[in-house]
Amino acid sequence: MVRSIVRAVLLLLLSSPAFAGDFNIYLGNAKSETNRHGQSRFRTISFELTGRPRLLNYIDRYLPDARAGVDIDYADVRQPRSWFGYTYGDPDDSVRAEWAHFFVRNYWRTSSNTLRPYVDIGTGPMWSNRRIPAATSKLNFNSQLGLGVVIFPNARLPLYAGYRFFHISNGGLTGRNPGLNVNGFFVGARVR
Repeated sequence: MVRSIVRAVLLLLLSSPAFAGDFNIYLGNAKSETNRHGQSRFRTISFELTGRPRLLNYIDRYLPDARAGVDIDYADVRQPRSWFGYTYGDPDDSVRAEWAHFFVRNYWRTSSNTLRPYVDIGTGPMWSNRRIPAATSKLNFNSQLGLGVVIFPNARLPLYAGYRFFHISNGGLTGRNPGLNVNGFFVGARVR
């Protein structure tokens, strides 16, 4: 587990000169909607790299404050062990999940020096040591929409806080594809 996190951070740091952006670290807490299959809870740590790659020059006219990014997330997931949720008294299962998330983030221009709101949207592959949700697939796709705010954006250590919605689905790779809608909050900081 620790080796995976160290490798992910090293990979991001090695690619940072080519990306020339900001390195952010987030902690998150999220849970899925309760349904007949139970409820999943996610505790995450995210390592994110954002910047302005040349590809964004094509959309500068429409989104002048846009940034592109990639993050690698590690999650401890607590979910029902069975496809039937808690119907038969099965306990929760502990699952390790990782995903890479490619996104575009757009900042709103404000006259405030203390707050800078933003929205981001993206998607990426997700893999886990057990099936998420139970009896579906270990390989999924994670599409996300986030709303957040940067607190003291010009400070030496800007803080991030926000809400994130993500939809986890295996895209029909297996017979069962119920999808999982997850809502959560995150806090983080930019490492300069």
